[in-house]
Amino acid sequence: MSGGGGSTEIKDTPQQKALASIAAQRFNLYQQYYVPLENQYISEVQNLTSVGKFKDVEGVVSASLNPEFQNARKMVSNNLMQQNVDPGSGKFQSAMSSISQAQGRGMGLGVASGLSGQVDRYYQGMQNIVAMGQGQAGQAMSGLGDIAQYSGQVARAQAQGDMSEYMGRQEMAGTALGTGLGIYGTFGKMG
Repeated sequence: MSGGGGSTEIKDTPQQKALASIAAQRFNLYQQYYVPLENQYISEVQNLTSVGKFKDVEGVVSASLNPEFQNARKMVSNNLMQQNVDPGSGKFQSAMSSISQAQGRGMGLGVASGLSGQVDRYYQGMQNIVAMGQGQAGQAMSGLGDIAQYSGQVARAQAQGDMSEYMGRQEMAGTALGTGLGIYGTFGKMG
């Protein structure tokens, strides 16, 4: 049996004390500078699902899409005017109604896409918060401009498709009318 009666306490070396001091300084700096930024980021991510933020998305998307539909309305109106269609006629009113319906669909799609993008931003932010808690780097979050741009692309595609469909119908009607007149002219001369 060993019988040494000395102390079992192990004393830190000067190097260990210096490393502990550096670690304490780094921890204090982290608490002083990084934790407030982390808390601010967490608060901003949690705020992404507020009613106000969703209204902001709707506003940005609407503001980016309205000019597109105004241009489409203007193009259709000019096209009809060139065809000498009376603005009070059913044809003119029907065309404008089609553009209004396309605008409603496009705006609905654009806003829905934008709101979905906002929810995606929230979950992306939450993933970053979890990653920060695990000491990992976070991912860059898409901004409101990115959401508006994507939503605008969706709605513009809808508006352009509706516009192309309308113009195609106009060309088909003109072609059918021209063909009908040509056939009538040919057969009308025979009889």
